Amino acid sequence: MPTFFENLPLVIGQALFNFLDQFLPAWLVVLIIALLISIILLLFMILTLIINIVLERKLVARLQDRLGPNRVGPYGFFQTVADTIKLMIKEDITPVKAHRLVFNLAPIIIVIPLIMTLAIIPYGQNLAPVDLNIGILYFIAISSTTVIPIIMAGWSSRNKYALLGAMRAVAQLISYEIPQVLSVVGVLILAGSLSMVSIVQAQAGVWFILLQPLGFLIFFISSLAEIERAPFDIPEAESEIVAGYHIEYSGMKFAMI
Repeated sequence: MPTFFENLPLVIGQALFNFLDQFLPAWLVVLIIALLISIILLLFMILTLIINIVLERKLVARLQDRLGPNRVGPYGFFQTVADTIKLMIKEDITPVKAHRLVFNLAPIIIVIPLIMTLAIIPYGQNLAPVDLNIGILYFIAISSTTVIPIIMAGWSSRNKYALLGAMRAVAQLISYEIPQVLSVVGVLILAGSLSMVSIVQAQAGVWFILLQPLGFLIFFISSLAEIERAPFDIPEAESEIVAGYHIEYSGMKFAMI
């Protein structure tokens, strides 16, 4: 039986809809609720990003025999918050010879697929914004479009290092997308559905990671390559191409990329 807390999101959503429906037309109520859900997802994404960056810095520092962030806030936890504020107030610079339209569009386009994929992730019981019956296919299709803004960023910068980094990044993304997608096929067979909600519910008895450890290992390695984390950080090789395809970006554009 569903508990009170599992049904709480539905109760709050229905109460909010009934309250607004008394004063506003139905289409406007739906729009307001959709905007509220989008804002909550964005805040969740930002908070998760901050926590993940701090944990990654701590872990990598341990592996490399360094201290890591330990000055700003307890255990250096607020270091990423300070970095975020710095990026927000940092001067936005566009190279003189850059293709301004494409250069400024690339950071925006690279964020859109990420926000769109947040809509189908089940965050808990009755906490999936949209339950698509082809959810995993939608996720793969949307996330694979990031190669386009990467090429846009590298080419429009008019910088040979940025272009070289973009070509490396796209080659790596395309190469590792194939094993990443194939590793998910076993999950789809076990779940018998492409819906993200159905896949989660199918693991109520036993997690699929226990049934397919090799598939998880392939997916994990491919994911590291997709997000260009060590040891797959060749597209951002500082000793060769300084920072990769985003070398010419600063401020919030750099943060978005």
